[in-house]
Amino acid sequence: MRITYTHHAKQRMIQRKVSAEQVAETLASPDDVILGEGGEAIAIKRFGAREVRVVYQEVDADSFVIYTVMKPRVHND
Repeated sequence: MRITYTHHAKQRMIQRKVSAEQVAETLASPDDVILGEGGEAIAIKRFGAREVRVVYQEVDADSFVIYTVMKPRVHND
């Protein structure tokens, strides 16, 4: 899988403590994928009590551009 990150996405990953491995796992096996307002895809994956959301565009079958990583949510269940 080839993943290209925008500068914004890299900043958000650092800020929100989301690793490249978590982004790759979210893309490879998301719990859910929803359509964003601008037509971009948002992959969602839970890691324990944390939820990671990756906003991306699929360039081809094995290539992705990551636009941002949204703030993980904490679940209490």
